[in-house]
Amino acid sequence: RRRVLQYLYDSGEPATKQEIAGELSLSLPTVTGNLAELLEEGLVSCSGTQESTGGRKPRTYALEPGARVAVGITVQRGEVRFLAIDMRAQELGCREAPLVFSHTAEYYERLSLYLEAFLDDFHLDRNRLLGVGITLPGIIDQTEGRLVMAPTLELWDIPLEELYRYFSRYPVFIENDANASGYAERWMEKGQNNMVYVALERGIGGAIFWGDKQYTGDHGRSGEFGHLRIVPNGRLCHCGRRGCLEAYCSPRRVRSTFGVTLEAFFSKLERHGARYEEYEALWDNMLRHLAIGINNIHMALDCDVVLGGVLSEFLAPYLPRLREYVAGINPFDTDGEYVHLSTLRRHTVPLGVALHFVTDFLEHI
Repeated sequence: RRRVLQYLYDSGEPATKQEIAGELSLSLPTVTGNLAELLEEGLVSCSGTQESTGGRKPRTYALEPGARVAVGITVQRGEVRFLAIDMRAQELGCREAPLVFSHTAEYYERLSLYLEAFLDDFHLDRNRLLGVGITLPGIIDQTEGRLVMAPTLELWDIPLEELYRYFSRYPVFIENDANASGYAERWMEKGQNNMVYVALERGIGGAIFWGDKQYTGDHGRSGEFGHLRIVPNGRLCHCGRRGCLEAYCSPRRVRSTFGVTLEAFFSKLERHGARYEEYEALWDNMLRHLAIGINNIHMALDCDVVLGGVLSEFLAPYLPRLREYVAGINPFDTDGEYVHLSTLRRHTVPLGVALHFVTDFLEHI
């Protein structure tokens, strides 16, 4: 049953019983029985009139994407983002809401009410809801069930149960935001090559993939690239230490230096006027330090490096320069072509954590 549904999911095209049986090396009665169950559950649909051609269109079967839905929630210091998707990751609804974070019962109760309103407003059937994924900008130890640290939220060593209990009405999964966005990138590419994903958000994190499997480390701390020390005794980082990649390349540096948004910063940067030489100086400094971080990651893992997150949305015009800087400090590569930009631009983080439930459903149905 799982193999039949997975085949229809992966193929993306309607198929006849005979085609399914042939591709999966299953008997026709086995396929027929399982399709009947999947039809009854609304997980597949059929079209056509009969199995034999006979001058009429043969009956074909296809996945019904809207048969199940999943929701992802991104928790940030000053807002939350909601995204609902179907089983093919098509957006069913999205929303941002201003909600200043605090680790209190009041905050989580309000977040739960926002979730219920989101489900109602977008007419999402709770009976079809696979689960609710929540991301936090911090290190999460899934084995121990603890949020180890989330400096931007000022959280340290928190049992995840303190969060789960406010959403017990649904299956809930809590994940690091960079891991979630990296998973979304890997899922969309459907590739098998090794890949490192670097999320350039307020904080800098990432994810490591060997083929289609994610490597999370012994304690769930792999991919914390923002805290690679690239300058001994350098700029003060939000983690309390000095010289971290995050201190040099986070979008926060733009705001703290010039007090402007990223949109305004890059708009002025593109004018190339003498008035904005200080903008160019800061940006070039950020690119050079980002190149150091990328080179260190590539030297250790020897695979493609994909840049995502809010800062990556502005990087396309500067990618050749970044690759040049990377190549200039790498003894083995001369062009930096292993550095890429994410193919995703919107809602990457909630998408990735929502996809957790889609993948789990397909693997265990």
